[in-house]
Amino acid sequence: MSAPHEAGTIPVRKMNFEFDSVPRDFLNGNLAFSNYFNGLNLLFPEGERFFMHAVRDGLKTIKNPSPELKEQAKGFYGQEAQHSIEHLKYFEILDKNGYEFRGELAKFDRFIIKLRKKLPTKLRLAMTAGAEHLTAISSQMSLTDVDVANGHPVMRDLMQWHAIEEIEHKAVAYDVYAQASGNYFLRILGYLAAIVVVGGYSYKFATMFMRQEGYSKRKAAKLIRDDQRQILKRHSYLKSQFLAYFKPGFHPNQIDDEHLIEKARVDLAAYG
Repeated sequence: MSAPHEAGTIPVRKMNFEFDSVPRDFLNGNLAFSNYFNGLNLLFPEGERFFMHAVRDGLKTIKNPSPELKEQAKGFYGQEAQHSIEHLKYFEILDKNGYEFRGELAKFDRFIIKLRKKLPTKLRLAMTAGAEHLTAISSQMSLTDVDVANGHPVMRDLMQWHAIEEIEHKAVAYDVYAQASGNYFLRILGYLAAIVVVGGYSYKFATMFMRQEGYSKRKAAKLIRDDQRQILKRHSYLKSQFLAYFKPGFHPNQIDDEHLIEKARVDLAAYG
């Protein structure tokens, strides 16, 4: 793993996870939670390329962006690129575990690429800022959830590494958007669009995986919904943080989550 950059910058860590021994129920034997993560995982590679393009294109619309913002954006690109690499590697274990997903994934990827090419820059940037808020608050769950902590060590480390970096760069897309546009209503439109895309597709893919476990469509959907309710019950603070984005004066750094990643950062030093 590369050493962290100087204080105030966003470190880019090159990981090398080995997924060969990961079972289907890798999150503490919780198959529904494991498959919810599997569903979410399918969104990451092409979704993160969408984010990188949006921030890069948005930055170009800003007159004289500060050196600090450009440096933060550089770290953002680096972290998101590494996330894509590791999550693409994880697809191989999904294949190994007998899941069929490549066809549906290809449809999703084409949809995201179409959005990237067709939507206006500022709307793509607003969607990215909203999606980054969703991933930052869900990252708190990854760093504190009992099923993640007691899950398969490699998957625990993958999820917590990703969570650390989502928290580290949580404000970058927002800050670029604030300087490129700052329009409140467009920001909220982008957030709602991100909720629909991220929430809708992760749920769709999670139920797809559960159906491949032999459950009926209705039962698979119920198991995923029940699992989501249990997660929200264990992490009730997520609701208030989810709603905080709707406040006109909101900024991601108003949420204090730095303390959650201090220990996890140390643990990641085991990867070289």
